[in-house]
Amino acid sequence: MKVLRASARPHFCLLPFALCLLPFILCLSSHATAQTAATVEAPKFLPEEVTGRELRDLSGRAFRLRDFRGRVYVVNLWATWCGPCRLEIPGFNKIYQDYRARGVEFVGLTAEDPDESSETVSAFVGELGMSYRVGWIDKETVLALATWNTNPTRPGSFPIPQTFVVAADGHVVLRVRGYNQHVTEMIRAGVRKALELSPAQPAAQPGAAAAGRP
Repeated sequence: MKVLRASARPHFCLLPFALCLLPFILCLSSHATAQTAATVEAPKFLPEEVTGRELRDLSGRAFRLRDFRGRVYVVNLWATWCGPCRLEIPGFNKIYQDYRARGVEFVGLTAEDPDESSETVSAFVGELGMSYRVGWIDKETVLALATWNTNPTRPGSFPIPQTFVVAADGHVVLRVRGYNQHVTEMIRAGVRKALELSPAQPAAQPGAAAAGRP
């Protein structure tokens, strides 16, 4: 099974949970290689502690990532204070609109405090027109997801944005850490690859797009 790796010179926000900007990118692995390089690796699956964790969307409805098993889905870690996140979200909106009819799900997760940041997050979602599901992720789970299959140099820290493209069988087809001008193309290619690897999946349910909207 081919797993694409890519590298460039993007930006991300490092969350320790403190804030700063650094130039760097990492896609699918802890070691980035040439953008056109491809390697063969054993399938990797997100841990149960992440996929089985109960999360909440902005409307307060519970869901789990494992609920999406059987269809291709994309998970994006973001925050309102993250400049690179703001740059990539319009592209994600476009990909979601292009593929939602084929049953592809998008989930945007923020580790901000829902008690303190609810209004800020809702305003951000409205401003950027985030049409896919948006929800909250607790710090323990976001740390497990953001540092999965990596060797963090600073324990307790991790970069955002991070994006995972997951095939219908649950294995991760593409992982991107950071942002650059090619991220949208990379995620779109990852979604296409995941669909190629996946059996026919159910179309999106009516109203599912707005499930996480305030």
